[in-house]
Amino acid sequence: MKFSRADEAVEWIKNHKAEVALGTVVIIAGTAFVVTTGGFGSLILAPLAL
Repeated sequence: MKFSRADEAVEWIKNHKAEVALGTVVIIAGTAFVVTTGGFGSLILAPLAL
């Protein structure tokens, strides 16, 4: 997925939680993030370390 702003990415993830797989790479303004869990079932975007 590619987004130009972080709030767009967060909104999309909130609306598509059931469809998002852990490990999905999301690109926001040229920076890569990976979808992971933050504990208690919450999804977070963590910077992808290359």
